[in-house]
Amino acid sequence: MRSRSRDRQKIYFVTVAEKKVGIDTVQEYGKPIMKKMTVSSGTNMPGQVSAGLVVDYDREITSYDKSLRGVIREGDAVFVDVEPQLNEDGTLTMGEDGYTPVTSPDYRISAIFSTQKGDVDVYGIKKVGAVQ
Repeated sequence: MRSRSRDRQKIYFVTVAEKKVGIDTVQEYGKPIMKKMTVSSGTNMPGQVSAGLVVDYDREITSYDKSLRGVIREGDAVFVDVEPQLNEDGTLTMGEDGYTPVTSPDYRISAIFSTQKGDVDVYGIKKVGAVQ
């Protein structure tokens, strides 16, 4: 059996909301949540395709932490291969415009697979800017 604590790395989850500023729409980033989780090198696509699932993500994050249920949603930003720059209060360091993070997130949550009574949640993540 695979160990739950093996091959874990730091992952930062950030909620993203759109906000109107004058006539422009900008993205507003929440405070990042850091967790140590297992990230796959790719998807388990053949197994999912044979089960009838349409896969629209690049990698998977496996979580055994039930406290994240309802906190993480589809569309949230994720820092996987890059570490965000944080202020002393734990918020993202923003660029000169005040709306764009200095370090951009490299993934977005595309799908969430969980059960009510199960111990494992799987988050399908898609590379930001990836060609479809």
